[in-house]
Amino acid sequence: MNFLTIFISTIVYCYRFIRFAFATFFDAVTSAFINYFSFSGRASRSQFWYFFLFCILLYLFTLSLSIEGLEEVISDAGSSQEGSREILTYLVTSWFGLSVMITFIPQITLSIRRLHDIGKSGWWYVGLQIVPSLMPNIFPFQFIAIMALFVFIYFMALEGEEGNEYGPSPLDS
Repeated sequence: MNFLTIFISTIVYCYRFIRFAFATFFDAVTSAFINYFSFSGRASRSQFWYFFLFCILLYLFTLSLSIEGLEEVISDAGSSQEGSREILTYLVTSWFGLSVMITFIPQITLSIRRLHDIGKSGWWYVGLQIVPSLMPNIFPFQFIAIMALFVFIYFMALEGEEGNEYGPSPLDS
C-alpha cells in the first residue's frame, strides 16, 4: 500500500467516526430538549454525558460573551453585600444566565431518567443534588455534599440495566 491509499483510508475512517460522533451528540442534545418536562422513561449514559458536555460548552461560550460586562460590574461593585447582589443580577440577566435557565430543567429531567436507567428512583436526585445544596456551609455538611456529588457522578457513570420497572433500555431503540 502506498502513502496515498493509507492517507485516504484514514480520512474516510475519521470522517465516518466524526460524523457518527456528531450525530449522537446532536441526537442527545435534541432528545434532552424534546423531553424537557419528561420525568418518566430512561436515558443512556451517552445521552447524559453528551448533554453535560453541551451545557459546559454553552456556559463557556455565553460566559465569554458576558465577561466584559462582568469585569465592569465587579470593578464597580466593591466588596459589600450590595455589590454581590449586583454581580448576581448581572449574571442572571446576561447570556450566561439565560443559558443556565434554558438548560436547568432538562438537566434535572435527564438526570432523573438516567437514574431510572440504573434502576434508581428519581428521588435519589433530591437526596444527592438538592438536599446537599441546601445544607449549611460548615465543614461536616460540606464533606457530605462532596460525597453526595461523587456518588451522583458514580451513578451517572454506571451501565444501565437491561430491563427494569422504568421501561426498556434506551440502547434497544
